[in-house]
Amino acid sequence: MEQCCSGLGDVLCAPRPGASISFADPHKTALEADVFWRVEDYLRIISAYVRSSDDPGFGSIVSLGQVRCRKTLLKTKDGKQHLLLRDRGRVAQIRCVGEDIRVEPFALELVVDEFPSVESRQRLTKRFADIYRNRPYRLPKDGWTVESMRDRDALAALDMRLEERSYRAIAVFLYGEKAVRDDWINPNRTMKNRVIRSVKRGFRMMNGGYRTLLR
Repeated sequence: MEQCCSGLGDVLCAPRPGASISFADPHKTALEADVFWRVEDYLRIISAYVRSSDDPGFGSIVSLGQVRCRKTLLKTKDGKQHLLLRDRGRVAQIRCVGEDIRVEPFALELVVDEFPSVESRQRLTKRFADIYRNRPYRLPKDGWTVESMRDRDALAALDMRLEERSYRAIAVFLYGEKAVRDDWINPNRTMKNRVIRSVKRGFRMMNGGYRTLLR
């Protein structure tokens, strides 16, 4: 690695030939730590060409100085630049090829590199655009989406099953004692089946299924 920089206003970067990026702070969560993923390991990376503002090509003129979120830049020996934008609850990593993005303004030309599977690219591009435009991120009222709740339940069920806890004990942890008293012996087995599915999902994630979270 050649250069690593970060800041809340302009992207702060001090040239340090041969310097390496430091390890992420282990006390921070994944949404707080400055972690750069390798392109081959993480499909949620946006690719873009960077051009001079005088010759933008198909790109749009942008300036990182107007973005209020935390910005971190990593430049590798092959000249590729990796920009990390981090806002409350959102992260966007952009792999940039071409001109130095520290020279502002510059033209950014996004690449649809998974064509024809464009749906995921559209979601990532929208997230990047929302962060760039300083649009606030609104979490669900309870802070959990349906999918994230399923993942949470699966990981909690996995941990407890590995500790040889019963399915009923897992249900109490997930749904509370009162809900288990009311529903555990219900003939339709709805709660029991939900717990069993959570355990199975947890084991699948442990045995490699977690990779689907990186797509």
